[in-house]
Amino acid sequence: MAAGKKTAVIGDGNNDIKSFGAAHVSFCMGSGTVIAKQDSDIVLTDDDFFDCMNAVMWGRNIYANIKRFLMFQITCNFSVLITVFIGYLYLTESPFTST
Repeated sequence: MAAGKKTAVIGDGNNDIKSFGAAHVSFCMGSGTVIAKQDSDIVLTDDDFFDCMNAVMWGRNIYANIKRFLMFQITCNFSVLITVFIGYLYLTESPFTST
């Protein structure tokens, strides 16, 4: 494997089990052997390769959205904490109220 690169393997038989262990993510087709299904990370319900590509696309999309959400939350919460702290020092009360 190349340094810094992620690898994925798609297989359905016992001969793919070694590759499943070496890859970062392994997919098993729905008609694969029981041993291959147990050793893989993700088991597809059917034998469509297009479904595998969709699974990777959705996984990346969900990961990116979670990352964006956490950055937004950290930024907002940090800004609110600074505002409340400065308001408490100068105004002796919180600048934000429940109304």
